[in-house]
Amino acid sequence: MKFPVEMVGLGLSVCLMLAIYLIIIIVFLYARGKYKGGLIETVIKLIICTVGFLLVADLSLFLSYTYGIRTAFTVHVVFKIIAMLFLSIGGMRFFVK
Repeated sequence: MKFPVEMVGLGLSVCLMLAIYLIIIIVFLYARGKYKGGLIETVIKLIICTVGFLLVADLSLFLSYTYGIRTAFTVHVVFKIIAMLFLSIGGMRFFVK
């Protein structure tokens, strides 16, 4: 099966973003182990969860080969919205404290 050039470029871009997300998660997991307790650990957990949802959102674009681009993009948008909601609600909790 031969993929169009646009799909190959999209696939490479998504793979690059997945690698960046994994690097960010690994760095913050290391930082979470170094900064135990307090507000810094809470912020690090918030960042790890947000980046995790963004990772799943970009990973869902690979569903387009099986389920079609409409389903894959819908799942992608839903997980991006979840990540942004998680970040905004978590950030608002810091203002309340």
